[in-house]
Amino acid sequence: MNRRLLIYLVVLLFPCAVSTSQVLDSDKSYPTGEPGTATIHEPGWTTPIKLAFNDDGWEDFPYITRDGSHVIFFYHPFPDLLTGGDEITQLILSNPDQAVAQGIDGKLYQSARPFVGKEIHPISRNNHPSLECCLYISLAGDFYYGSTRESFEQGRSVPVKVFRNGEPLDFGTGGAEENPHYCEAMDEMWFDCPGDENLCVMRDALRSGFKGPVELAAFPLNAEPFALIADAQPYLTDDCNQMYFTSNRDSPEEILSIYRTERLGALDWSEPEPFISAPTPVAELSMTADGTELVFAQIFWREDGGAGIDIYYSRKVDATE
Repeated sequence: MNRRLLIYLVVLLFPCAVSTSQVLDSDKSYPTGEPGTATIHEPGWTTPIKLAFNDDGWEDFPYITRDGSHVIFFYHPFPDLLTGGDEITQLILSNPDQAVAQGIDGKLYQSARPFVGKEIHPISRNNHPSLECCLYISLAGDFYYGSTRESFEQGRSVPVKVFRNGEPLDFGTGGAEENPHYCEAMDEMWFDCPGDENLCVMRDALRSGFKGPVELAAFPLNAEPFALIADAQPYLTDDCNQMYFTSNRDSPEEILSIYRTERLGALDWSEPEPFISAPTPVAELSMTADGTELVFAQIFWREDGGAGIDIYYSRKVDATE
């Protein structure tokens, strides 16, 4: 499935306080919910459950904070953004004030443990008619995300850019630059290449002021033929030695799954293996710092044939539990 949905993205972002203090195991309240259909291909994980804050709208691009205290995600009241994105964009461009008043510009929301309710995240509490999503918070506390903000400021179509703490970064590709993940340990900026079909990386990213050369990640991160197989949405552990990403590389039906790979050297990675799969597309994994809790998004098909998407959760437990 083509993930160009990201073209309808993120907003003006200000540094914002979401608690990143450690949550002790004794203080954790684990969520409950309806079991899903996804399979995690590693022993010890619970059956993924649909989180209670999901409703008939579009919940997508989840990010779970390192301490597991919050899930931050994109929410839009339209039930099907795969087919409704063009309509939404035209509505916003034609009357931005009305779009904001009606809440059709899409927002970043947050949900605190045990992930039952949701509220607009502080970085989305403004009057900017941008769609906003795909948040990643670095170890240093910097906020990275993709944004359509410049399109609405200029009143014309401008490729999506990655923003850092409210300021746009231009990686110089000339196209949409989306789904950022900055990994401090290796000073690497990973993101979706223009076209949302391949993984790109900028090395020495912070050192170069995020103006360094951009590389198309080599095989096996991007599967060949590059133009026909979708590889996107990178998520790395804090040591930058494991990566999870979304791909349809092994699916004749082009159904997206989540894969895992390990770094073998500065530029070399192991053959990616399926980590989460399901009868319908799964994507956009995020984990807590200790690797014991995760969230991801899963597409489903409505009775009328339209697409919907919900956010799911799993935690790692003793295999005998």
